Amino acid sequence: DISLSVMNKKPGLEQRMQLQPIQMSLSWGQDGKDGAPPRRRIAYERLLLDALHGDSTLFVRRDEAEQAWKWVDEVADAWSCRECRPLDYAAGTWGPEAAEVLLSRTGRKWNVR
Repeated sequence: DISLSVMNKKPGLEQRMQLQPIQMSLSWGQDGKDGAPPRRRIAYERLLLDALHGDSTLFVRRDEAEQAWKWVDEVADAWSCRECRPLDYAAGTWGPEAAEVLLSRTGRKWNVR
């Protein structure tokens, strides 16, 4: 039997978060056997059981994660150089004027006004 005790947020919209302990059973157990309905598992129980069963449907492979971070790192590196920082613009506007200029070079418009 594999079990894990975690703290869970109590449902509700109170101003402060209230926690309650819950037990997650990660054993294969008797769910659905002897005519009993299968117990509905909470999200992390399912995720951890899938991992134990070798089902990677809900997981990102290592190479996928590495490629995603490579893309994010390239964007972050580009933003770190002074010449290519994101441009500020006033809230409620369509964005910096430089965006319009960039697209107009190829005959395109960012927003149709």
